[in-house]
Amino acid sequence: MVTIKDVAAHAGVAFKTVSRVVNNDPTVKPKNREKVLKAIEELGYRPNRAAQMTRRKKSGVIGFIADELLRVPYTFDLIRGAQDLAWKHDKELMVLNVNVNKYSVEGAVNHLFEHRVEGIIYAAMYHREVSLPLQFKEVPTVLANCYDSSGRYPSIVPDEKEAAREITASLIGKGYKRIAFLNLNENIIAAKLRKEGVQQAFINANINLDNLLVESVIFGEENNERSVTRSRAEDIIKNFKPDAILCGQDPMAVEVYFVVQALGLKVGKDIGVGSFDDWDIIPTLLQPELTTMALPHYEMGQWAFNCLLEERTEPVKETARFTLNSRQSF
Repeated sequence: MVTIKDVAAHAGVAFKTVSRVVNNDPTVKPKNREKVLKAIEELGYRPNRAAQMTRRKKSGVIGFIADELLRVPYTFDLIRGAQDLAWKHDKELMVLNVNVNKYSVEGAVNHLFEHRVEGIIYAAMYHREVSLPLQFKEVPTVLANCYDSSGRYPSIVPDEKEAAREITASLIGKGYKRIAFLNLNENIIAAKLRKEGVQQAFINANINLDNLLVESVIFGEENNERSVTRSRAEDIIKNFKPDAILCGQDPMAVEVYFVVQALGLKVGKDIGVGSFDDWDIIPTLLQPELTTMALPHYEMGQWAFNCLLEERTEPVKETARFTLNSRQSF
């Protein structure tokens, strides 16, 4: 294994000079920095991060507690947003997945404390209120895709209401005037806010709310939900006769595509379909491709990391805008 002394000998500089270059000390002369970097590349030297952590007053480690994030593909962008900035700022992002049945939040925090974390990002799988153990008060903490009941920590959540207003306004702008919104589980925050956003778009366009049908098609508790999307979509198309259907999430839109096809209709021609999430490759696999509101998970992960980096402590509650990805489904 190549050591820091080997690099110093190869570059013809002092041991301490190599150490200063590795630790990004700006006082190193450009000529010496160039020699050291060249020697590092030629020898394939890798800094000992554990030793660096021991020497530093700060560990360089940021904890990322992922509350059930690893269950859904698009939530990985929360981690990716933070990770990209961690690389840029020479920080280590330590990701721990937790869930109520197996890995506890308290255990995750204690593990992070053992690694002398400088701060913690706590991110939830879906937009919700959380109650954190008192241990979090011991270290700077930021919440992403959730907020705490006490209002103690900085947090960022998706702007659900504005996203629903925007995509509904886009449907209306393209001539759709009778819309059915197949909503998420009515018990969750996103469902309530999106319903408000859809209604606001109708009000803004001076369209009678009799031309809007909003119905939750997912029921049950968090870990035991069931969907009645197909049966309700078929009944709604036959009886309410919408010219467009807005779906609470992309997998729901897939089911609506099947129903529309089974009824001998065509998406984008006979009936428009819109959705939320921009879930992995689903929107582009469908034909026609699905217009959907992309969740701002990457941006929320970056905001949370920057909040820790800038040592912000004020308990602000920010909102992040979705992005309308327009395709051919309406």
